[in-house]
Amino acid sequence: MSRREADSSSPLRVLYVEDNPVDADLLVRSFARQLPDVELRLARSLAEGIDRLGGEGMVDVVLADLCLPDGSGIELLNWVRDRRLPVAFVVLTGSGDQRAAVAALKAGADDYLVKDGDYLRRLPATLNAAQVRARHLRDCRSRPVRVLYAEHHRFDADLTTRQLAQAAPHLRLEVVDSAAAVLGRLPVAGGAAGSADVLLLDYLLPDMDALDLAKILRQERGLDVPIVMVTGQGSEEIAAQALRLGVTDYLVKHPGYLNELPLVLDKAFRDGELVRERAALREAVDKLRLHAAVVDSTHDGVLISDLDGNIVSINPAFTEVTGYAPHEALGRNPRFLQSGRHDRSFYQGMWAALLETGYWQGELWNRRKNGELYPEWLTLSAVRNEAGAPTHYVGVFTDISKLRNVEARLSHLAHHDPLTSLPNRLLALSRLEHAIEVAQRKGQRLAVLCLDLDRFKTVNDSLGHSAGDELLCEVAARLRSRLREEDTLGRLGGDEFLVLLEDLDAPEGAALVASDIIGALEPSFVLRDGAEVFMHASIGVSLYPDDGDDHLALIRNADAAMYRAKAEGRNTCRFYTEDLTRLAARRLDLETRLRRALANGEFVVHYQPAFSVADGSLIGAEALVRWQPPGEPMVSPGDFIPIAEETGLIVGLGEWVLNTACRQWRAWLDEGLQPGAIAVNLSVEQIRRSDVQAMLRAALEETGLAPHCLELEITESSLMAQGEQAEALLAGLKSLGVRLAIDDFGTGYSSLAYLKRFAIDKLKIDHSFVKDLADDRNDLAIAAAVVAMAQALEMTVQAEGVETEGQLALLHELGCAAFQGYLRSPPVPAEAFGRRFLRGG
Repeated sequence: MSRREADSSSPLRVLYVEDNPVDADLLVRSFARQLPDVELRLARSLAEGIDRLGGEGMVDVVLADLCLPDGSGIELLNWVRDRRLPVAFVVLTGSGDQRAAVAALKAGADDYLVKDGDYLRRLPATLNAAQVRARHLRDCRSRPVRVLYAEHHRFDADLTTRQLAQAAPHLRLEVVDSAAAVLGRLPVAGGAAGSADVLLLDYLLPDMDALDLAKILRQERGLDVPIVMVTGQGSEEIAAQALRLGVTDYLVKHPGYLNELPLVLDKAFRDGELVRERAALREAVDKLRLHAAVVDSTHDGVLISDLDGNIVSINPAFTEVTGYAPHEALGRNPRFLQSGRHDRSFYQGMWAALLETGYWQGELWNRRKNGELYPEWLTLSAVRNEAGAPTHYVGVFTDISKLRNVEARLSHLAHHDPLTSLPNRLLALSRLEHAIEVAQRKGQRLAVLCLDLDRFKTVNDSLGHSAGDELLCEVAARLRSRLREEDTLGRLGGDEFLVLLEDLDAPEGAALVASDIIGALEPSFVLRDGAEVFMHASIGVSLYPDDGDDHLALIRNADAAMYRAKAEGRNTCRFYTEDLTRLAARRLDLETRLRRALANGEFVVHYQPAFSVADGSLIGAEALVRWQPPGEPMVSPGDFIPIAEETGLIVGLGEWVLNTACRQWRAWLDEGLQPGAIAVNLSVEQIRRSDVQAMLRAALEETGLAPHCLELEITESSLMAQGEQAEALLAGLKSLGVRLAIDDFGTGYSSLAYLKRFAIDKLKIDHSFVKDLADDRNDLAIAAAVVAMAQALEMTVQAEGVETEGQLALLHELGCAAFQGYLRSPPVPAEAFGRRFLRGG
């Protein structure tokens, strides 16, 4: 590359060789007028021109007259070409001297200018064309051209080889002496020659003339390698035959023909390349048509812009996505699509990357013609020409609004409860973690409220899951209405909710929110099917930083406080204290041990006898489960029964108690003893989670106990939890032949209207009414009412928790039929029960 090519900002340097002062003066003035930036150097002879070229540095163009006082312009041209100087050469000829101009071109001149008319006006265009042609020739000669040369005369072959090595070293000759050697080096069929770029064939070869050889190469083998034929016979007939047979060019061996040979070979090579380029162009056009069809049919929007960013082409998908027709988009800068959601630096970064690397890809928001904003995935690429310079930019974009909508829905589902649309556990805990970080940084307080609905399972089981789901949505709506916008309300699962209160001034603020929530749930909920439901909640509160410094500790402690609220009457709020942690740890330990206890046989059944109030005779007993861990004190039923019910372990445990009691009763009956009836409790979880009828039938069949010897005790709350199914449940149990008793009567919330419909044999007065029977008129009135009602409904009544003779005397006066309690005996093991009450020991 010349310095002129490397630095396009430097002025054009021209050496003008002319001995005629008038012509020289005219041309100098023409340069000053038309090409003022040209650096012009003058030489008046061949010798001075050579001196200027060799002594004053490189020039870009030599402009030389053919007639010089000490030689000719052709000699200067040969001098330049022999030294392979990277300059363009233009010859000046007189009017009518066209043969001289053609000779100059054959000798290697890049262009010529005839001195006639307004030739000086054509000077700038001629200089420019010469420069372009010279650069092209240099580019071509920078690439070696492989020439397969067939010549059987050694002298001609050596002479040609030396000439080309000196004048055109880019022409690499391989010399062979026959047509057979040429055929042996070329493929037998199709396309390019492979090992040769040009064939140089002497007409007269010893085994075949060049015409026959060309015929074989073109017609039989189908090779398109350029062929140059040289001949000492300048017959026009031979030339015509050669051209008809596919010879690219020919050259007659006249004096000086070797000077023309490099140009002829280069031209033949370029013509061959041109043929291949045309074939490639046709293929490219076909591909272009195919690509255009693809672009037009693709669902991705495509736009092409010039280097200034003005749109020059769009495809149909562009219109479909943006709403802009071609006449509305062509010629405009794509900035008219901007959404306004990206700042100036975003677009500056995009174009900086495109200009630096020719590529940018990313997501951005644009605006449709109707004003709607949409996200798109855009790929920008620079289109470059053969020289590697960018000519256009192509943008291909995909409307990803549907994808983003799907992603948003999936993200919402991943972080929100699908039923209530509240934040789920994952999102609620994430917000809590973030809130703790903010509170820690700003020195603020926050509160966590864990809320659990009281007896929600009762509603869910009695009215169905759809009603339960509806109720949860209604509860969520009420809770949300009582909170601030900045507060977080989440559903942790089931009927458990979490409330996060940030920037809390004092603990009293959390108490007020908890009280407000409890108040919000006071009014009844009317469901779509018309059912009216009352729902309350137990709330536990933990504070940051008082009760924990991480989200897990705060949740755990609020949960413990909530369980305290449930244990202390429900529908209330409790704050966390340290003793709740100890209680929670003990509860967890009990649950773990409880799961192992049944498998390890750590449970026993004690029996509390029941007696006739009238004469004190034994009428039966109630089976009560006790937990006796090996080597440890007995665990109170009040500690493990609630856990067994919550975890569902009560189902297996209750079945074991039933089978054990029936088996023991059958054993005493087989001894001829009269133990009366055995009463066994059925919990609400047993009724809800298992097939009670099947369990009873299996126990009776396995133990052989007569059904009338078994009495099942069911609490009011357990019975009412069955809703409309309660009557069917009791009828099914009754069909087995067993007796039915309502335990803890008077403590539940049943309607007395239902009682007459149920197949009940006995009512048991709860010990809370018996305890103050002698001192509390209300308790006495309740006990009297229960006895009177039971007698009217033809049911027997049994009092629980009788501890004094005074209580027993009052029960006798009221007409109560039976009693049990510590007055006569606490629950005792089977051996003690048999010895004391059956065998009279």
